[in-house]
Amino acid sequence: MPGTEYAVIIALSFISAVIASTAIQIILHTRLALLFADTPDHRKVHTTPIPRVGGIAMIVAMLAVTLAWYALSAKSGFLPIPSGLFWSIIAAATTLGALGFLDDSKFVNIRVRHKLTVVVALSLITVYVFGVHPGSISVFGLFVIPEAVSKAIAVLWIVGLINAYNLVDGLDGFAGTISILSLLGVAAVSLLAGCFVTSVLCLFAVGAAIGFLVHNAPPARVFMGDTGSCFLGYMIALLTIRAAFLMEGSGKVPIVMPLLAGIPILEVFVTILRRYFSANDMGVGRTLRHIVTADSSHLHHRFLFHGFSHLETCVLIGILTTTIVGGAVCVMLADISYMPWVAVYLLIPVVTALYRLRFKGSLIAPICPEELARNIRLAAKRAHTVRLKLFYNDLLMQAAMAVPVFALMIYLMMMN
Repeated sequence: MPGTEYAVIIALSFISAVIASTAIQIILHTRLALLFADTPDHRKVHTTPIPRVGGIAMIVAMLAVTLAWYALSAKSGFLPIPSGLFWSIIAAATTLGALGFLDDSKFVNIRVRHKLTVVVALSLITVYVFGVHPGSISVFGLFVIPEAVSKAIAVLWIVGLINAYNLVDGLDGFAGTISILSLLGVAAVSLLAGCFVTSVLCLFAVGAAIGFLVHNAPPARVFMGDTGSCFLGYMIALLTIRAAFLMEGSGKVPIVMPLLAGIPILEVFVTILRRYFSANDMGVGRTLRHIVTADSSHLHHRFLFHGFSHLETCVLIGILTTTIVGGAVCVMLADISYMPWVAVYLLIPVVTALYRLRFKGSLIAPICPEELARNIRLAAKRAHTVRLKLFYNDLLMQAAMAVPVFALMIYLMMMN
């Protein structure tokens, strides 16, 4: 790629951040802020109404710079965006943007089954109409999943990540932090796989997320709402599928894709297990309803429950996400024989974090809203030095476990 192209990529990524941040700033000074105010309830950790307009701003920013790159590639000979990816982004921006715009407002309440119908339809169109799928997937070089089956997996992957990001969007800066880190990981893996355009789109999305995070960093002035969480989940799903297509015969796809998705995948897995075990033999129907019923025991709730502030939670979960995503890059750089060792090692920081967040035994440890609120109040009254000691202990532990991953990454980069 010529230097001019690199300069344009950096400029458009910066412009994406500026558009998102400026759009939020403008909306906050209009009556739209009242229309999209998120009112606190027993499950939410904020105490005053906060506008859910960040998602709209991110979609506008991503759409603007994607269209700009598309126009430049046609006129200036820049790397073109594959038509399937381009139309998928357009379809997601319009569909999820319209759906989220209505659902995030105070006066329209779209039912879960209707939202799920739209998400499933968008996923089917992405895979079967626009042709964005991973192709035949080699599983560790042992056997190959045929393309027909991998397309169905791609649909489930998109639907799953959209819902996963919806689950983790519950704390100031939380979803924005992990999405930026995941997107940077996807950009690195895509670059190693030889797909520069996918890396470019990742950087555009990172810019939009940074522009939003300026206003969502603790204490948050805006939330991304369902609009933003669904769109970010879709973008990460879409771009990881594109990266998987380029890794088709490597045998690394089943490890790299979940690692790139990171914390949201872990959240879904733990939430399903936790709700299943806490159902206490309710019967199949009631157990399934219990599994999909919202509660206050997600990862971000548990960080608050243990006395961490919003900012401290974002720092700790950011280090854990960086470690996991770094593991994906290591797998991409290394020979396939390294995969089991990297995967096993990454279990250490994950299991350690879950254990310290009171995920023990059979995972039956739900937190009731009253208990959560009481512990948050107690944590706020706790001596500042005690809180800092708890935070720095966890910070050093997570950082120490991240060091071997990045040491391996540097070694593999030097070897290659």
